[in-house]
Amino acid sequence: MKNIGITIKTLREKQSLSQRSLAEQAGISAAALSQLESGRASPSVATLEKLADGLGISIASFFLQAEEDKDIEIFDLKDRPSVALNQGGHFIPLTALHQPTGFEPMLVKLDAGGSFEEGQYGIKSPHAFVWVRSGDVLLEYDDREYHLTEMKSLYYDARKQHNWRNISDKPCELLMVRSR
Repeated sequence: MKNIGITIKTLREKQSLSQRSLAEQAGISAAALSQLESGRASPSVATLEKLADGLGISIASFFLQAEEDKDIEIFDLKDRPSVALNQGGHFIPLTALHQPTGFEPMLVKLDAGGSFEEGQYGIKSPHAFVWVRSGDVLLEYDDREYHLTEMKSLYYDARKQHNWRNISDKPCELLMVRSR
């Protein structure tokens, strides 16, 4: 918990931002940011998304250590951090640290009956692509529902209200790519 707070503070200071200015850009309170940076609170995925938008970085930047600048980055998914979702599952950021951040890929793994409540996050990225790698998932999107099965994919406007729910009794995996 303390390490993520130190990382948030370091990334904020690298951009010469005060706590108040980052909090405003991210849409969170300055008091909440202070608690995160001091390690007295742990950020939710929703808060990390808001902070990433406010800093203009990928969520992966909070978890991955910068190495020397490279024109190609190869990594093993087993070495990537896994971030728990409150609703039953986790996501794995797949973003490279030294490549342009015009898009942000992530692997979302949902437990049986789990969900990824993206609608609560206040996402600012307009474009998203999702490929259902395995399982059955329900997309609740703008007062409509879409049942998607393995090997289906879609593009959508991520700013609209939406949530993902695993409707099966087996885990499912989604490859999600959002514009940044």
